[in-house]
Parts: sequence; C-alpha cells; structure tokens
Amino acid sequence: MKKKIWRLAGIAVLLMIAVAGFTYWYGFMRKEKPIEKMKADFVISADSLFAAFSVSEKAATEKYGGKILLLKSNIVSVEKDGNGNVTVTLVDPMMGVTCTIDSLEAVKQKGEIAALTEGQSVTIKGRCDGMLTDVKISKCMVVK
Repeated sequence: MKKKIWRLAGIAVLLMIAVAGFTYWYGFMRKEKPIEKMKADFVISADSLFAAFSVSEKAATEKYGGKILLLKSNIVSVEKDGNGNVTVTLVDPMMGVTCTIDSLEAVKQKGEIAALTEGQSVTIKGRCDGMLTDVKISKCMVVK
C-alpha cells in the first residue's frame, strides 16, 4: 500500500513540474510576433484616431486599444532620446498621436528614420496603447 501512495505522489510531483515548466515557457519564453509580420487591424489617419479618442476615450479604447494600426499622417516632429528610442509626433505636438519606435527597431530602420522630416507624409504601423494626454502608439515601425 505504501508503494502505491509513493508512486501516486511521484506522479503528482512530476505532473506539477511539467505544468510549471509549460507555464513558465508560455508566459515568459515565447517570443512576441514582430510588428512587421502582424496584420493591421485598422487603417486610419492619425487625425481620425485622435478625433475618436477626443469624442469618447472609453469607446475608442475599446475599439482600438491593443490593436495593430496602420496610421497615415503628416509628421509634426521627430525626436530621439538617449536610449535610441525615436518618437514621431503626428497631428499636434501638445495633444496628438505619438508613435514610439524602440531602439532595436530604430537600428533596423536607420535609413527610413533618418529620412523623416517635419511636414512629410508617413505611414506608421504600431500597437495602440490608449490615451494619456495624447494617443500612444508603441512597437512602431515606418512602413515604406
């Protein structure tokens, strides 16, 4: 009888280790799909996106929050921080749409980013994170 209990306990421990290992792998080790391989959920102008958030932030967050957007607009400003991240502002510098290109993507798109100038028309793909004072778009890349 004791052998049977020990066998069941051993099986239970192995099962718990397997579940913990899978949970760790799934939660922490799986790689997020690169933004360039993701399909855009919405194609929208930055003006229309900002207007949607201005009218009803809650409704716009439900519709666009966490979604991949393909934004088309004119550039208001381009800024690079000390960490190599690039922020492209669209619509209005005070309350508009800010698209953050992280440093790794900025290195990959060095030529495209160097060519960005104020007033230029641009298409940017990224994930909508909602609105603080402006609509935040992260994981961005410049689309050719």
